[in-house]
Amino acid sequence: MTAGLSSWLPLAATTLILIAIQLTIVARHPEPSADEPGSKDKPRYAELVTPAAVLGLGIVALLGSLPISVLPVALRPAWVVWVSAGLVLVYVDARTTWLPISATAFTAGCLSVAFAIGLVADRSWWPQAMLRALVGAGLAWALFWMLWRWSGALGFGDVRLAALTGSVAGFGSTQWWFLAIFAGSVAAACWGLITMAWRRRHPSPLGRAFPYGPGLWLGPWIAWVWLAWGGAVPTATS
Repeated sequence: MTAGLSSWLPLAATTLILIAIQLTIVARHPEPSADEPGSKDKPRYAELVTPAAVLGLGIVALLGSLPISVLPVALRPAWVVWVSAGLVLVYVDARTTWLPISATAFTAGCLSVAFAIGLVADRSWWPQAMLRALVGAGLAWALFWMLWRWSGALGFGDVRLAALTGSVAGFGSTQWWFLAIFAGSVAAACWGLITMAWRRRHPSPLGRAFPYGPGLWLGPWIAWVWLAWGGAVPTATS
């Protein structure tokens, strides 16, 4: 029990630090141009950083960091970023349908550092994991770029977030990538259907727009559960 606690505490502390930094970035982020569709109807970024939001995000991050301690050392840093900086990013998307570019860039930068730390901690994952992360990010970006370009159903922020999703899942395994992209897309579609049904009786200033980000963020988590159920996810003790 003591060993488990000692491995979890650094993860938990790091998630809280990254959440604090990301929330600061969000609170200071410039508002979209008034010419952008829907920009006048969204809450201001600074209004999203409330005591209730800080507490809720902190609790979710702490709970989310618990299972990370059973992952191989190489995977832990990236998942700490995903459950902290990534969580704040999709929280903003859920509230506004916008993914602020500075917060996205911070998440991407943290993931890059996290991949490097993970590979230094366990060099047996090099170079395959890094190649999977890069290819996974590129393929996810291309796929969602095509959806953005030809369907008009997504914002370009979703294309950037899809690349981050692909990198996190791909770093784990190729199967993880496929499941994460599929599960994330399904989760986002379900969220959209629920949102539309809710707004029929509870109109929103956001109109028919709904956030795709929370579904993409959930994708790697759903894939993790699925793979773990089948014994396909390596653990720290395996």
